[in-house]
Amino acid sequence: MQKSNIPNKILKWYDNNKRKLPWRKKTSTKNREYFTLVSEFMLQQTQVKTVIPYFESFIKKFPNIKSLAEANEQKIIKNWEGLGYYSRARNLKKTAIKLLKEFNGRLPKDLEKLKSLPGIGEYTSRSILAIAHNKPYIPMDGNVERILKRVFLLKKENEISKENLIKKKSFFATSKRSNDYAQAIMEIGALVCKPILPSCILCPLTQNCKAYKKKDFLIKTKNKFNKTKYFVANVYEHKNKYLLIKNKKFNFLKNLVIFPMTEINKEKFKQSARKKINVKMSNMNMKIIINKNNKIKKAKGSFFLDESNVNKYMLPSFTKKIFNSLSHF
Repeated sequence: MQKSNIPNKILKWYDNNKRKLPWRKKTSTKNREYFTLVSEFMLQQTQVKTVIPYFESFIKKFPNIKSLAEANEQKIIKNWEGLGYYSRARNLKKTAIKLLKEFNGRLPKDLEKLKSLPGIGEYTSRSILAIAHNKPYIPMDGNVERILKRVFLLKKENEISKENLIKKKSFFATSKRSNDYAQAIMEIGALVCKPILPSCILCPLTQNCKAYKKKDFLIKTKNKFNKTKYFVANVYEHKNKYLLIKNKKFNFLKNLVIFPMTEINKEKFKQSARKKINVKMSNMNMKIIINKNNKIKKAKGSFFLDESNVNKYMLPSFTKKIFNSLSHF
């Protein structure tokens, strides 16, 4: 494989096929850094098509680092509502504050300094360095991994390990257009080298791809452990008002509003004849009994919410799903 030609192939494809995304707009260096920061936080575990409208709305409300750092956290969360993983929004605000205090409102160009910011780890720090600062980094996301697995036809457990994939990443070589190059590789993974039915006829890497030559496009993935947990959601209703509580008990949806809940074992869940719903969150499959009870049990931090205000109040989609299930009682 001629590595020197790989960047040229990829960038030529990118120049002709890249998506028009709001965070890619040509703007000042300072705005580009801010757009990159916000978009990278939003894109953590969330698809591009989902992020686009949220990003556009968020930037209108908080147009720069200063406005974000000074904003009320609840207002930020409200504008994040529906994206999920709300710790990202809180960490984004903390990062904005730290950037103003320690870095004059600019994104540092050093990997370790970036990783010292709340919510920024290995992947996000490399994305920021490549996209915002044109540094020669190629962040390893699922799209990049998938391209490497197909180019080298990697199938065995040791072959698809993180360590081996990082070694194989040298296949891409480097480019002076590092900001475009990192995005171009991920773009090919998202639009062309798709998990199912890849569009090989559009791919600039077919001559270098063993999967294409063998016509074997099946992607081998590591088994992810998805926990199944069981809960009772206690629904206390009085005159169309429902008791909610700020979650201090569970790690998921920390500090957000939920129905009072208790974790139970599998047997107790199976034995219950009450209405049950299933909610998937991150790596957890939640099986929930809906326990509707008119006997009110107020607790510290709890409050009543009128049913007519459900859509006006800042609620995580998790809580809204339970609300929606109540209409079927």
